[in-house]
Amino acid sequence: MTRQHMPAEDFALLQTQTGEVTAILDTYIPEGRPVAILQFPLDGNVGNHMMWLAISNYLAENRSHPAYVAHEWDFDLAAMKRAIGEEGVILFIGGVTVSRLWPGHAEVKRTVAQACPHNRLISLPSTMLFVDEEDRQAAATIFGDHDDVIMMARDPVSGASAQEVFPAHISVVTSHDSTFMLPPQSRGSGRPEHDIIWLARDDQEGMGTSVPGNVHVFDWPELGTGSASVLAARASMKFRRQFPALYKPANAMVGASYRGITRHVMETGRRLMDEGKVLVTDRLHPHVLAALRGQPCVLLPDRFGKNRAVWEYSSRSYSTIHWADTPEEALARARELAAAE
Repeated sequence: MTRQHMPAEDFALLQTQTGEVTAILDTYIPEGRPVAILQFPLDGNVGNHMMWLAISNYLAENRSHPAYVAHEWDFDLAAMKRAIGEEGVILFIGGVTVSRLWPGHAEVKRTVAQACPHNRLISLPSTMLFVDEEDRQAAATIFGDHDDVIMMARDPVSGASAQEVFPAHISVVTSHDSTFMLPPQSRGSGRPEHDIIWLARDDQEGMGTSVPGNVHVFDWPELGTGSASVLAARASMKFRRQFPALYKPANAMVGASYRGITRHVMETGRRLMDEGKVLVTDRLHPHVLAALRGQPCVLLPDRFGKNRAVWEYSSRSYSTIHWADTPEEALARARELAAAE
């Protein structure tokens, strides 16, 4: 791991956090066990791909390539069970994955828990937030009576929430987000086009606040369904379904196509962030990417407190990352940072 553009003190902090997350994964993923990773992000959200890349790198460096990977469109329960057996470990990508905000993730967990009672299930670092009491009650039943489930909460607030919601037989462990296992990331060598760039989300997690009109505003672009990397993924997933006798090479093809998509999305994200000296955002993972790039960033709240909880636990000590409660405060701080930059 090399520093790239990270200040020395930030690099040292990242190494410590990487070690802490790795130690937890080492504890719960025994050597020699086959591993499945579910819910590949076939989308343009850079943060989702950062999480996928982090766990993929960990397995490649510390264990082995996964025996089964799948996007929700291609998830084949029987094929996964054949690939990993009853001793295999099943990993679910992190994020906001146990509430009805993104219900597809919760339903996959429920299905797998019912069908794989002997496999260890690990939900990678996530925010445990719930819309209301009905949402909390539904989440409590996701894993049923499965007695080997590890819920990794990516901040103490989520950890406390998970312990309140989930039954006592579900293990909850607090960990930094998996993206803090990524190495420092590169920045472009050219001159940024803008002093300030503002990455604003417009979904149900956003605050719905207005963005100042005199800055460059963007969000992560959609992943083009006709791109070469997506077409390769679709072809390899179809090949794996149609030729089960060639499962191992077919699964390797699927994994390679996923890595191609992730490289494309990550390159797109880095290029967009290169357009500004300072990033302002209310998305969680862009501020982690900014820290990895040594790029000044101002982080704003989301609707449910996710950003603040992770900032307090993991990122407030990074010298390039700053907090603001309002867009007006964020703009003022970003202008100061741009002038200093």
